Amino acid sequence: MTVITETGYSYISDHLFVNFLNTINGANSQVTDLLMQESGTDKWLELMYSRELLNSEQFRKLKEETFDDGAIRDFRDRGREYVLEGKHTEFISSLTGNVKQAPLYFDKHLNPVPSCGGSSGLLSLLSYKMLEAYQGSIFSKIKKCHSPDCYALFVDYNGRRKWCSMEICGNRTKARKHYAKKKE
Repeated sequence: MTVITETGYSYISDHLFVNFLNTINGANSQVTDLLMQESGTDKWLELMYSRELLNSEQFRKLKEETFDDGAIRDFRDRGREYVLEGKHTEFISSLTGNVKQAPLYFDKHLNPVPSCGGSSGLLSLLSYKMLEAYQGSIFSKIKKCHSPDCYALFVDYNGRRKWCSMEICGNRTKARKHYAKKKE
């Protein structure tokens, strides 16, 4: 499901880390890095909490400290590179390092909660979720939307999906092809 919120964030996946990787949006041939906006990381966390991808304990713990936006963006960019280009050896090592730096504990529902907040806690939680997805073969199912103007990543469970959203990118692509054929 794709929803463009008032803050500009796309909600595409039930996977927290995929939504994090999608904090770069493209519209009308213009790229927007949503983490570079004022309080970008905080706004993203609030959206994930409102969509119940973070529970109250995770959200509260992460908000206890401030975020190093540069480190958060760097992690996101390396994550996108890993997913798009398959450069996984060093990235997987960095994920385990992030979890070691800020260990996780598990709440009564077995949800991972970082032991500290801020950048270390967020990187630890996202790293854990990515390692979990890597173990469960989700990473091999992540694709980039085929629309040239879209930067969204999505999980293609059946292997046939081309667009992040048929309603948005799929219909636009089909309409462009249709009008191009009509002009010929």
